[in-house]
Amino acid sequence: MSDQLRPQQGARPWLPAYDVTSRLLLNEYNIPLAGLIDQDDVTYLYVCLMGELEDVNIWAYALVDDAEIGLLTSLTGDDLAAAINGALTRRTLVVAIAADHELVDWIPVRVDAAEPLEIARSFVKQMRRRWDTIRMEVEDLERQPELAS
Repeated sequence: MSDQLRPQQGARPWLPAYDVTSRLLLNEYNIPLAGLIDQDDVTYLYVCLMGELEDVNIWAYALVDDAEIGLLTSLTGDDLAAAINGALTRRTLVVAIAADHELVDWIPVRVDAAEPLEIARSFVKQMRRRWDTIRMEVEDLERQPELAS
């Protein structure tokens, strides 16, 4: 069993796969923005890193242990926000982009800093490289004689 969440394209970011169940909502504003979810009896923290009021936003998913779950469920306000940021630090996250409340794409991102904007910046850079590589591969395919005619 992997320790990384397995999202599905088109799923809601706060329920990022069809086999995910909501465990606890930690923060919301029009939509869920942070909470705990379960997949295969493993608990993950989800957080909207940026764009919560936009059509396109970035989400992070972190495996959390029992101690972190206890901490996250016992705090509110600024203490909860600090605990959420702490749970995103020094680990590999699954970071995803969503459009119109549906997941579009995601990659694992190793995180050492707890600043959500730094995580988002790193994700955008890595995703840009991935999409550039895919674009070049598609252009190479288009030049194949079978497709060029």
